[in-house]
Amino acid sequence: MTAPVPSHVGPYLIRGVIGSGAMGVVYLAHDPAIDRPVVIKTIHRRLLESGDDEPGLAARFRVEAQAAGRLAHRNIVAVHQFGEDEDGAYIVMEYVAGRNLREYIHAPRKLEVPQVLCLMLQLLDGLHYAHERGVVHRDIKPANLLIADDGRLKITDFGIARTESSNLTRANVVIGSPGYIAPEQYTDRSVDRRVDVFSAGVLLYQMLSGTTPFAGTDEAIMYKIVYEPHQPLSEVTKDAALQPFDAVLDRALAKDPAQRYPTALAMRTALLGLATEAVPDALPAERVLPPPLAGLESKSTGPKLGDSAGPSGTSARPVASQPPAPPAAKSHPGTGPPSTPVPTGWDSAALAEVERELAEHIGPVARVVVRRAARGLRSVAAVRLAVAASIVDFEARQRFLAPAGRAPAAATIRAAGPVPATPAEDEAASGLPMQGSDVDKATAALLPSLGPIARVVARRCAANAHTREQFVARVLEQLAPSVDARRVQADLWRALG
Repeated sequence: MTAPVPSHVGPYLIRGVIGSGAMGVVYLAHDPAIDRPVVIKTIHRRLLESGDDEPGLAARFRVEAQAAGRLAHRNIVAVHQFGEDEDGAYIVMEYVAGRNLREYIHAPRKLEVPQVLCLMLQLLDGLHYAHERGVVHRDIKPANLLIADDGRLKITDFGIARTESSNLTRANVVIGSPGYIAPEQYTDRSVDRRVDVFSAGVLLYQMLSGTTPFAGTDEAIMYKIVYEPHQPLSEVTKDAALQPFDAVLDRALAKDPAQRYPTALAMRTALLGLATEAVPDALPAERVLPPPLAGLESKSTGPKLGDSAGPSGTSARPVASQPPAPPAAKSHPGTGPPSTPVPTGWDSAALAEVERELAEHIGPVARVVVRRAARGLRSVAAVRLAVAASIVDFEARQRFLAPAGRAPAAATIRAAGPVPATPAEDEAASGLPMQGSDVDKATAALLPSLGPIARVVARRCAANAHTREQFVARVLEQLAPSVDARRVQADLWRALG
């Protein structure tokens, strides 16, 4: 039975319900002291007093209050107050009369390039401001970006933000929304402001093309984000006028954070350089979508509060008329999604140890990587060799290939530099002609060093090589001086097996 809607939360008069769930309720309310509408996001007291140290709903609620509360910027939804009463705790937030960016992307009338630039510059302004104050959002996506009725973009839902004083991320748990989060959020590497830069790149791509650069099931998206380069925007749209955006997107969507724009401000500067006319501070009035229908329902049937893909709590849209929310981000404990199929001819137990050990280095994507690599291979040793290239750190990769108590096979200990191969290695690798799967294996091995151009390099070098030895030599010839050729050579030999 639905709980009755209270008349007050603290001193605020309740006008209706925007969303509800296991965590609490989001209300539209009135602030009598200043005579303005506000949004109140509540959390049940039992969650606050649970004593649970896991990164759950109550902890995320506190982080949202802390993270957004320290930010005062025109492109960030303001937090006015954090309070408590006998029923629980609540956050009082700015009320934004408008629509979220998802509705603009799916509207019949598509956003034009100047309008996309207008929204992107506002987003990057807000992100840079937050980053400079130690707050990384980590879940930038269309549903968390509101367009007010004055054309101003507002970032909302800091429920999984990371602050300098918080650490809610648990090992082997994916935080964020599939399709928008950066590779390092899947592979358990350190996370900083550049994850938001990656998400901004996804949004830019989506607004200009109508589709995201990484699509499919959650598992397919995860694999593509970590290992596969995106298709250039100009190829997807068949629009030569968008070709200048390819370079910006290549950098924003780089797999390696070091190859991305170091700050949101740097990406903003690059985008501003592509503008052919003055970019307005807000979306023009004629492009702002009409406000949602008036009136809120007291009984919510909308998305549940507490999910990372749930309501922002700042839109005046009636619950009953909200479009379906996108799938919520999934947390994948252990080594990866349990639904990843076991390759034909394999027993899951035979791959379990490799999956577990690899997960210590690359996080929950390990199961997908191992099971994909096992297709067409016949031994655990061969699988181990194939997946080792996904470990970026060279010493960690060596430990994975030669754990305690097991002597490394000859093919796994080739030095990270040009040394004479043994006859067995020559026969197993360099003496063999190129195989159909070699380009894919080499691409995976090259990604940590080359980023999105890995597949292009692998394909070009394979086109002019008859043997694996020739192929490796041609790849080494293509490397820039800043790339560690010895490491690349070692990675390629292990991947090719």
